[in-house]
Amino acid sequence: MRPHFQETLINLDARGKDAREVFAELFAQAKVDFVLQVDIQRPVYLSLRETPFLKALQLLCEATNTRYSVREGVYYIAPITGASSPPAATVPETRPRPVRLVGTGLPLRTVAAEIAKQAGVKVEVAPDAPNLRFNLNLPSVEVETALSALCEGTGLRWEKVNGGYRIAAAGSPQARPTQSPSEQSPAAPRGASVSPRPAPSRPLAPDPMPRCPKCRYSLQLDWRYCPICGAFVKHLTDRAKRAQQQPPR
Repeated sequence: MRPHFQETLINLDARGKDAREVFAELFAQAKVDFVLQVDIQRPVYLSLRETPFLKALQLLCEATNTRYSVREGVYYIAPITGASSPPAATVPETRPRPVRLVGTGLPLRTVAAEIAKQAGVKVEVAPDAPNLRFNLNLPSVEVETALSALCEGTGLRWEKVNGGYRIAAAGSPQARPTQSPSEQSPAAPRGASVSPRPAPSRPLAPDPMPRCPKCRYSLQLDWRYCPICGAFVKHLTDRAKRAQQQPPR
């Protein structure tokens, strides 16, 4: 005569439930004692309806790479020797949260601090970087997109550093050199006649390097803001670009 527990019908429904909990539910329905090793930990997916206890136990052991043994009426569940353990779950790389930057006249260091606060990453500004002011309308952008918008045409650059980002000056603009007195043309002797300069054969091209109207530093044609004083100079650099692109008359 078969033992009563073999005739017990089991109902299990596990969708990613921990294997230890599924074993505990199985033995609770069968009303038998069991011992389960604590290192059996993996998700289980199965659905059993009106399944005999021993059949359900065998199926669950196959699904979890375990084996069972019975000693004095107690069921012992242990991993199969040499069974490959389930692959460790990989933690997805966390990306910085998008940021919202909207405002006028925002200083660079204030913007950097706001990016760090919203995105949860470190954003530092190099001491030599000018504290430019920005008019921004970026409702929702990625951190690196925001940094590129800040640095484009402003003489700044950004780079990844350990645990965050760093904004630094790409290079200080060079003031236009002036001629020393010895390099300038000597003055004509007093009373000597000075022959007029011949007229150029064509109009002289305009100065291709405009100067900042505020601090008078020489500007690069791709700058939107002066990296020294932060003045908006895009209209000047755009005009200089157009002048260079016009063919000589």
